[in-house]
Amino acid sequence: MQRKRVLFLASWYPSRANETLGNFVQRHAEVANKVADITVLYAVSTDEVKQIELDRKTINGVDTLVVYYPKSKLNLPIFSQWIKKRNFLKACEKGYLFLGESFDLVHLNTAFPAGIFARYLKKKYNLPYILTVHWTGYLDHTNTFSELPFYLKNTHRSIFRDAEKVLPVSKHLGNSLIELGLIEKFTVLPNVVDESIFNLNNKLAKATDKTPRFLHVSSFDDQHKNVSGMLRAFKGLQDKNVSFFLHLITEKKVEDVLRLVEDLKLDKKNLKIEGRKTPEGIAEAMKKADCFVLFSNYETFSVVLAEAWMTGVPAIYSRCGGLTEVSHQNLGYQIPKNDIKSLIEVLESFSSDNFDNKRIAETAKEFGAKAVENKLHKLYNQFI
Repeated sequence: MQRKRVLFLASWYPSRANETLGNFVQRHAEVANKVADITVLYAVSTDEVKQIELDRKTINGVDTLVVYYPKSKLNLPIFSQWIKKRNFLKACEKGYLFLGESFDLVHLNTAFPAGIFARYLKKKYNLPYILTVHWTGYLDHTNTFSELPFYLKNTHRSIFRDAEKVLPVSKHLGNSLIELGLIEKFTVLPNVVDESIFNLNNKLAKATDKTPRFLHVSSFDDQHKNVSGMLRAFKGLQDKNVSFFLHLITEKKVEDVLRLVEDLKLDKKNLKIEGRKTPEGIAEAMKKADCFVLFSNYETFSVVLAEAWMTGVPAIYSRCGGLTEVSHQNLGYQIPKNDIKSLIEVLESFSSDNFDNKRIAETAKEFGAKAVENKLHKLYNQFI
């Protein structure tokens, strides 16, 4: 059977403008490329260019075109929004014409703003699109979508309405979309975890001193990840003279995290703070950890939680959407969000002896690349 041509149209994607934005979309593209011929198209505005610049490369085997276009300098409420939309569509169209290829299907990733161009392609070329949804703004925890201006809400509604199929990354996110009246049904397409990196192989021996080693990896956006609340819980352990070691990996500056640690008077001898790491570096940290801690206010999926489980690491996590809605005694402890008292109690009583690393990794297999590859294969065959 001839492989199908799929345009992977992205609202977020790694680029020179932001090397990590949408890296989970990139993982989907790499898996999708195993079952179809994928071409990524992503347009991003930046101050670095004065005119449209086309950057086409093969990245991890995926044909990728990033269109850089100048940022608009206008600051007039309604008119500037119209200009931004026009410039974005112009950049997308120039990229699409530059590709000079025909496609069987558009796989839209994150509804806005790329969905505007997906609708254009559908109307002009009768090219259908399916939509994978990642944005936390649709969750009831945030109210972000509800606070959008009327015309932007309508834009989102139009994008969802014209999609052939809607694929949220979690059941919780899909239910939120239904509650908002954006869709009537959905199929979950989970984010991808690379099992060649996140696995039980070479699981490192636990420390002989029995001090539990906790790990947290995130953007350290406090509104989202509630890092300050998590650290206050560890301060509670410290005040109780409970032994622990906490490894923090942040996408922010290490100095910013140190400042927060010092403000809370956490003893730095119980901590290790590191900056951004490669997936391999994060996997190595997970293999040294006894437990992963996630105390977020909201999540649409939480790739890092899936990565921990696939590495066989139990977790303590707040119920706040995405994978955190999963409550399974084999995987760890689920607690209410923003409940510092409960977090302290679970941290204090935690023992890795209560968990089976192999059983955790086995339970998490559905997030592996092979499982997502099978779902995409079936999905594309429905529309092509």
